[in-house]
Amino acid sequence: MKKIIISGFILSSLFLLATIGQAKSKVVKTYAFGFAASFNDSIVHFTDIQELDSSWLNDKGFLMSRENYSYQLRDFLASQGMEHRTCIICYSPKLNKTKKKFTKMMDNYSKSGSYDIRLIKASDFKFDCIEPNNINDDVVAPQKVKKKEKKEKKEKRKKGKIIKE
Repeated sequence: MKKIIISGFILSSLFLLATIGQAKSKVVKTYAFGFAASFNDSIVHFTDIQELDSSWLNDKGFLMSRENYSYQLRDFLASQGMEHRTCIICYSPKLNKTKKKFTKMMDNYSKSGSYDIRLIKASDFKFDCIEPNNINDDVVAPQKVKKKEKKEKKEKRKKGKIIKE
């Protein structure tokens, strides 16, 4: 009877871990645009808002491998003779949020009048969706291991004290 209960517990634990692992990241449709600037000149670049049909978001809503999207824009600009650009990607699963961010950034740079704003059309540059290398990596996991190790050490100390008495 004990073996059945233990095996049931183990199976339910494995099922629970499998479902938790799946919730860490998900594939969603995201809307994004790129922005590039340089500290050496007044030229700033904006890409059109693009639909990324299979982008990966983690459980907190962050775009996974977002640095690779920025690298795509940086490499495109380098091929156009605009090297040493600092590039970012702005994204959201909601089109309205992305449009609002785009408009806000565009207004900030156009108000001052000291920037040369250049738009990059979607026909010239398009982000490629990237599947992250470590889809289910969890930053919190090492901390949980440390807590578990501390508990085990504490229990061993308690057992040691009991044995000594």
